[in-house]
Amino acid sequence: MLRRFIPLLLPGLLLVQCAPAGPVTSVPLPEKTRIQKTAEPVVHTQAQLDAAFAGWAATAQNPINFRLEGELKGKWRQLISESTWGEYARRCTTAFMETGQVSLTLEYRDYVRLRAALRDTAFRATLSAAEEQLLQLLEQRTRQCLRPGMSDMQKALALHDALVRSSRYEAEGGCNIADILRGGSGSCEAYSATLCVMLEIAGIPARVVTGSAGGPHAWNLVQLGGLWYHVDATWDDPVIGNGSRQELSHAYFCLSDAEIARTHSWNRAAYPATGTGSAAYYRLTGTYFTSFDAYWSAAMVACRRGEKSFEGYLTTYGSPEKFQRNMQRAATAATPRRLRWTGPDGPAGAVILTFGE
Repeated sequence: MLRRFIPLLLPGLLLVQCAPAGPVTSVPLPEKTRIQKTAEPVVHTQAQLDAAFAGWAATAQNPINFRLEGELKGKWRQLISESTWGEYARRCTTAFMETGQVSLTLEYRDYVRLRAALRDTAFRATLSAAEEQLLQLLEQRTRQCLRPGMSDMQKALALHDALVRSSRYEAEGGCNIADILRGGSGSCEAYSATLCVMLEIAGIPARVVTGSAGGPHAWNLVQLGGLWYHVDATWDDPVIGNGSRQELSHAYFCLSDAEIARTHSWNRAAYPATGTGSAAYYRLTGTYFTSFDAYWSAAMVACRRGEKSFEGYLTTYGSPEKFQRNMQRAATAATPRRLRWTGPDGPAGAVILTFGE
């Protein structure tokens, strides 16, 4: 997690809070339904159900029918819980019979329906007029961010940056894509849903992850070059205690499971695992530094080019006090008189140095 130093350490990021999904309700399953659905898929484990949900949600299938077998029949309430369907739906109504037959009716989240519409023109025809307008607006904004010849990494970066720059995080804000596109603000759920659909439009596989980061939270998994990475646009668009904005960060762009697990938690079994590399974004962009002097040299080059700030990953950051001592040692008459920076909570991580006011 990044914190701002001007030059002293100020309170960290506000932890995001997302509105909980609706309750699960149960209704009787008619005998006719049981007879008609006996050939539906059979689920033996929680892992199978998690994987099946990902497939069903890819096409926004509704209702969903399957059978539980063996001892799972008596555990259906635990299996079909918010931890299973909460990534995809705001509410789930279930019907169950002693035979193990289950029928689910879901109120899908907006990103699930829009993503399914991108994959299936027939399903797109079922969107409401408001949904279709929203999808067209997303397509327009995505196209504005992309340029010919971009790699998937560059596309994901452009979409991430555009979302952060055009949006304002609100802990109690709306949870829908429309809140971001039309209102300019929203919760972590709105951020992750919007980025997920924009990535899908750009041809990049993505998922929304629901978990915890000091409280209920949502972010993304993004597949680039065959590998999955965590991307948390909400935490790259931070605010501090007085509500002022910090600089755009990439500290939570393309993280491994191990890296993001320092601050986030989630049901790992329900999501694809990432690679084991660290600081992937900074390594790929040539902004990964193992010494302060190398970082400082690159930052001063950026300053002379007229850039307002410089961001890089510094393995020898150490602490705010150490970084400040290093700056005082390296400063010359040409160094801007006012410098401020955002650094990591630990001894290594992303550092954003801002020049001037």
